[in-house]
Amino acid sequence: MVDGITEKQKEVVDYILRKIKDEGLLPGDKLDTEIAIAKNIGITRATVREATRILIEQQRIYRVKGSGLFVGSIGKSNHSGRFHALSPFDYQAQKKGYKGIRKVITASIIKVPSADMAQALRIKNSDQVYKIVRLMCFDDIPVALEQCHLPVSMFSSMEFSKLEISKYSYIEQITGKKVQRRDQHLNAINLTNPEQINLLKLKENDAVLEIAETVYLDDGSPCEVNIALINTHLLQLRQNTERN
Repeated sequence: MVDGITEKQKEVVDYILRKIKDEGLLPGDKLDTEIAIAKNIGITRATVREATRILIEQQRIYRVKGSGLFVGSIGKSNHSGRFHALSPFDYQAQKKGYKGIRKVITASIIKVPSADMAQALRIKNSDQVYKIVRLMCFDDIPVALEQCHLPVSMFSSMEFSKLEISKYSYIEQITGKKVQRRDQHLNAINLTNPEQINLLKLKENDAVLEIAETVYLDDGSPCEVNIALINTHLLQLRQNTERN
C-alpha cells in the first residue's frame, strides 16, 4: 500500500478500511476516535495517528479539527503545487482595453452541498458555507461566472460588496493569512443551464471551460471551493505555480 509502512500501521489501516466497508459508511460519515481505535485493536495511539495520516494523504479519510475523523473519497491527492491559473483578471481586461468588473449576483448561507466539498474544506457535512455567485466582466461583457463556497466557521461575517473589489485581498484581510495555492480540475463542458446561459450571454450548448478549485491559505488550511465557468474566447489561461 505504502512504502515503509509498519505491520502495526497496516493493521490499523486495514481495520479502518474494513470498518468503512462492513458498515457501509459513506463520504462524510464519522469514524471512531483514534483513542477508540487504539483500544479496540490494542495498539498505541501514536501508531494509530501515523496510520490515519497515511489514509488522510490518500484522501480515504479526513480530519475536522475538534470533531475527529470522517470517511473521505477514494482517489489520489492532487497537491503537487502546480496548477493552471487564470491570468490576473484586471491585467487581461486592461490589455484588451476594458475595465475588469466583478458583480455579486447572489449571496446566501447554505448547508455544504456535498460530502466531497465538506472534505475539501475540512468541515462536517452538517456545517454551513457562504455561497456567492459572482459574475466577472470586461466592462459589460461577461467572461466568467463563479460559484464561491467559503466555510462560515472561518468567516464569522462577510461584506459581500468587498468581493466586487478583490476576493483574495478580502480573504487575506479577514484571516490575516496569505492565499497560497489553488488545486484545480479543468473540464470542457457545453452550457445547458438557462440561468448560466443568460448570465454569460451565450447560447445553449456553447462550450466553456469549467474549473473546480480548492484554495489554500499559507498555513495549509482550505478557505474556498470555487466552481467557475470561463469563456476562454475572452479570458485566456496561463500556467502558474504558486501565488506569492
